[in-house]
Amino acid sequence: MELRANAVAARIAGVLALVTGCAIGWFALQDIFYLDAGMTGGLTSMVLVNVLGGAVGAGTLLVAAGFTFARRIAGAWTLFGLCLFYAVANTVLAPVLWGVSIGEQLEWIFGFDKANGIAVGVATIFAILTAGAAGIAASMKSVSSQGETARR
Repeated sequence: MELRANAVAARIAGVLALVTGCAIGWFALQDIFYLDAGMTGGLTSMVLVNVLGGAVGAGTLLVAAGFTFARRIAGAWTLFGLCLFYAVANTVLAPVLWGVSIGEQLEWIFGFDKANGIAVGVATIFAILTAGAAGIAASMKSVSSQGETARR
C-alpha cells in the first residue's frame, strides 16, 4: 500500500497550476513582445529577469503540477512551495529588489493595467489558489494499493 495525495484536491491543484503556469508564461512572453516592439527601451535587467524567471518558473510549476496530478505527495508539497514562493516574491521581494514601494507593487499587481498587469495579477491570484489546493492535497493523504482503489 502506498500513501498518495488526496485525489480530488490533487486534480484541482493540477488544473489551477496549469492556469497559473500559463499566466506566468504569458507574463514572460509579453515582455518579449514588448521588447520586439521597442516599447521597453531595450533589454534591461528587469526585462531579462521577467523573461528568464517567467520561463523557468512556468516550466518548473508545470512539472510539479504533473506530479501533483499523479497524486504524488512530494509533487503536491513542491507545487505548494513554488506557488507560495511566487506569490510572496511577487508582492514582497520584487519591490525590495527593484526599489518600488509595496503599495505601488500591489497597485500594479491588482490594478490589471495593460497586458503585463493582467498577467501578473492573474498569476498571483491563481498562485495563491493553487498553493491552497496543493497544500490540501498533500496533507489529506489517502491509501491506495497497486491496481485497486482504497475505500474509506
